Amino acid sequence: MSNQKPSETLTQSNVVSQLILNGDLSKLSATDKVRYYNGYCERMGLDPFTKPFDILRLNGKEVLYCTRSGTQQLNKLHSVSHLITSRELIESVGVYQVTSKASLPDGRCTESIGAVNITGLKGEAYANAIMKAETKAKRRATLDLLGLGVLDESEADSIPNAEPASIALVQEPQEEVEPAAQEYPTLGTLLIALSKTESVDEIKELYFANKGKVEHNAFVKEAFTNRKNELSNGK
Repeated sequence: MSNQKPSETLTQSNVVSQLILNGDLSKLSATDKVRYYNGYCERMGLDPFTKPFDILRLNGKEVLYCTRSGTQQLNKLHSVSHLITSRELIESVGVYQVTSKASLPDGRCTESIGAVNITGLKGEAYANAIMKAETKAKRRATLDLLGLGVLDESEADSIPNAEPASIALVQEPQEEVEPAAQEYPTLGTLLIALSKTESVDEIKELYFANKGKVEHNAFVKEAFTNRKNELSNGK
C-alpha cells in the first residue's frame, strides 16, 4: 500500500495533468524541468547542449518554445525543404504576410503563414520586419509539418507580457559521469562522457558501447567525430 497522502497524490496528479494538457512546466522542480527537457530533446533526436528549446513564462504558465537552433536542427535532421508560395502586403491593416510550404522527402508537406506589423516602419526597420515574416513562416511550417505543438522563437518574441525563463543547466544537477566504456541511458550523459574522454581509444570504446545512439543521431555522431579530431590533433 502506498504511503502517499491523498493530498500529495492529488497535487502530483494536477501537475501531470497541466503538463500533458497545457505543456505547463511551472509546477515542476528545477531538477524535474531539466529531466523533462532532456527527455523531450532526446525524443526529438536533438542535442540538448545546443539549447534547441527554451522556456517562456506567460500568464502564470511556463511552456517550451523552439529556438532558432532547434528549428535549424530539425530541418537538417528531417531534410525539410521550404518554398515561399506567397508574399502579401495588406495595407488596410498594416500587415505583411508570407506563406511558406515545408516538405519532407516522402512528399508530405504543409503551409504556414508568418505575419508582422509594418505600420509606420521605414528603411531598415521595414526590411527587418519583412525578413522576420519569412522566418516566422518557415519555422512555423517546420514545426507544423513535424507535429510539434510548440511556439517558435520568433513568435515568442512578439507575445505581450511574455518573459523568457531559461533552463540554466542542460545536464541533471550533481550528476557525475566518467568516460567509461558503458552504455549511457540518455544523450545528455553520453555527451558528458564524451567530453571527458582523453584518448582516441576511449572514444572508440565509448562509441561501440553506445553505437545505436550514436548512429541514429547525426548531432551525436558529429560530436564523436569532432572530439576524435580534437584529441588526434593534440587539442
